[in-house]
Amino acid sequence: MALNDLFDAAMTFPVVPFTFLTVAVLVYWLLVMVGGTPPVAGDGVPLNVIWSVFIVLAWLATLAGTLLHSRDVAVHPPGAVASVVIAVLALAAAALGTALLAGPIRRALRPGRPADPTGLVGSICVVRTGEVGPDTGQAEVTGPDGAPVVIEVRHDGIEELRPGSTAMIDDYDAEHQVFWVTAFDPKLGTTP
Repeated sequence: MALNDLFDAAMTFPVVPFTFLTVAVLVYWLLVMVGGTPPVAGDGVPLNVIWSVFIVLAWLATLAGTLLHSRDVAVHPPGAVASVVIAVLALAAAALGTALLAGPIRRALRPGRPADPTGLVGSICVVRTGEVGPDTGQAEVTGPDGAPVVIEVRHDGIEELRPGSTAMIDDYDAEHQVFWVTAFDPKLGTTP
């Protein structure tokens, strides 16, 4: 089978509508790669991913059905009845294939497990709010991946913590999901 045979099959009915839709899917994903909005990971599979998989599977199924029907599509294209049968079977196969692939796609797009917050204990953070006390406060710390992370911090109030001052993370309160900090002078390497 030559490349010309594949092109001829892709440009005959019932394959041609799915050929153009598959080209549109490829253009869409190329645009996503250069700065578009990627699929949002969550509990389900985003519709743009589901429709993309469905269209590509429908195109492959109609192409395979057309080539199985006639080895020389340019000379003997499928008739109207054969085209309808190929299209219906291809749509059914694409729906089944999409349903089977939804589970693995969902697992691949699921957000990773959050990092263990206790791994930040002992790290140095920079206060970002005007006030850090026993009930309020935020600070920025460098996460394990090197990205800055804003965390909720609490402080006993003995030393004053202003915006921009450094603090050491002493403990993590899992019940309240906050970090307890103490003032830290990086020049001395100790608490003031």
